[in-house]
Order: sequence, then structure tokens, then C-alpha cells
Amino acid sequence: MPALTFAGVDASALVALSQAIDDLKAGDLFARIVVVADHHDAARAVSHLLGAQGRGLVNVSLQTGRRLAAELAGGNLSTPPRILEGAAVRAIADDAPAAQGLEPAGRRRFYRSLSEAFRSMAERPEQPDAAETADAPDSDMNRMAEDLYQQYRQLLAEKGYAIPAEVAHNAAAAVNARPDAARLPYVIYYLPRRMSAGDFALAQALLAKGRCRIIAGLTGNADADDPVLQLAKRLDDTAISGAAPAADPLVQRAAAGQLNIIAASDPEEEVRTVIRRIAAAAIPWHRSAVIYRQANPYDSLLRQELDFAGIPYAGIANRSLADTP
Repeated sequence: MPALTFAGVDASALVALSQAIDDLKAGDLFARIVVVADHHDAARAVSHLLGAQGRGLVNVSLQTGRRLAAELAGGNLSTPPRILEGAAVRAIADDAPAAQGLEPAGRRRFYRSLSEAFRSMAERPEQPDAAETADAPDSDMNRMAEDLYQQYRQLLAEKGYAIPAEVAHNAAAAVNARPDAARLPYVIYYLPRRMSAGDFALAQALLAKGRCRIIAGLTGNADADDPVLQLAKRLDDTAISGAAPAADPLVQRAAAGQLNIIAASDPEEEVRTVIRRIAAAAIPWHRSAVIYRQANPYDSLLRQELDFAGIPYAGIANRSLADTP
């Protein structure tokens, strides 16, 4: 199986992941495999896959890129807990504006903005997009932001902590220095879109040791797929020539008449439109389902409108489907 595999951003990605796990375990049933999924939706899908197939019992685990880097770095560097990270941001935010002759309008908002800026700067990709570079001129404000960011890193270093990018760079160096690659876990990056410089270096180090697989997800939309293809090209240029973006699964379903997208003015009209479609459809009610992500306001709205329409229902309760028999 190649190190880089392209799949659609749907069930085919989970099939590719399952095949990668089987491939890596072909020679050793107890080989350790770490699946890295940094997006919460992707992580949830992987977790369900591992649980349903019992793979979690055979030395397969799900981790974030940050946790994997901390493990492979060997404990030499650790990232700060959230509370200390927030304290460092506040310390910088309280001192820096006064030195620049500035007074933030709202302290709490300023803390949050500065924390988000530091996190974005720490996770800068290893090769920024041309558009991002063009939109970021060398202004006094940008230089001040960079200066504050370096002060923030220095403050964490004095406390014995490092930003995640530094931990990932350290992990990459540790992987490159290990003479015995067999003692490294196999790592599968599941549906990555972009990587920080440290994460990219770590992935390259694992690829060089033959301990890495990448499942890249394509939607069939050129704009959405471009960051994925650019990342894949930098990781493995030889695999791009055969990459054929899959057709967008939502577009496929819409073309087949299996999907309709409705724009509603408010939740009440949204629910009423759905119920009108259920009432008009030839599908039996017990074979119909209304699935929603937010309990508020849809729980009460669905009860109210279904009762008003005289449609019997089951399942609208304060517990999730996973909690029921």
C-alpha cells in the first residue's frame, strides 16, 4: 500500500483507513498503530470505526498531533496547560500595550484576541499560501505582533514549557536520530488539510523511516481540494500524478434526487418545511427520520409541530440515540 492514499471525504475514507490498518498489521498483529485525527468530526468517525470493529483492542489508538509529538519528543519539552497558557497571555497583554502607548478598549476581549493570534502564529503552515503572504505586509502592527509572540514564547520557556510547534520539531529530530525504526509506532494521518512547520517535519521524518501512512480526503471541488493537494505534493510528489479527485458525495446525492437543500427564514419555518415533506412523501412514517444537531430549539419545536400535524413519532427525548437500547 502506498504511503499516501486519496479517498473521498465520506465513507470511502474510513474504508481506506481500515485497509491501511490491515496492511500495517499484515506482518505483526500486535504492531502499534496511532491514528492522528486533529478535527473533532474526523476523530469521532475514527473512534466509531475502531470501536465497531474491535480494533482498539489490538494496539490501535486515536491521538491528536500534539499528543503524538509530545510522546515522540521523549518528554524533553511539554506544552503548557490551558490555565498557564492563559496566564502567560495575560502577562504579555498587561505589559505590552502600555509600552506602545496603547490602551485596549476591553481587557477580556483583548486577552482573547491575543490568545487566538498567538495560536494562529504557532500553527503557521510550513509553507504559507501566496495569498496569505501578500495580505500580510511588513507593517508596524505586524512587527509588534511578532515581537509579542516572541515574548510569549520566552515567558513559557522560562517556566519550562514550549509551544506545540517546538515540541513537534523536537519530535522530528528525535525520530531522525533513532537508529531502530522498528521501535517507532506506525502513524496514520487521517484527512489532514494543513500542517504547521513542526507537524510537517515530524510527518516527513516518519515517512523517511517507513512508519507513516497518510489518508488524504478529496471532495471534487477544486478550491476545497487545493490545500490538500498542495500538502500532499510537498509530502510525496510522486503520488500526485495519479490523484483523481472524487466527486463530491453531496453533489452526487443531489443529482440523484436523494438530497435537497432548503433555505428557511427561521427554525420554526425550517421544521414546518421538513414536516410538510414528511407528510407529502410516500415513505411510511416508521421509515422516516428527522436528524438534528442542536437540542435547542429543535426538541420542543419538533414535538409541537408533529403533534399539531397529527404525525406519531418516537425518539425525541433528553438522551441521545447512543444512550438507548
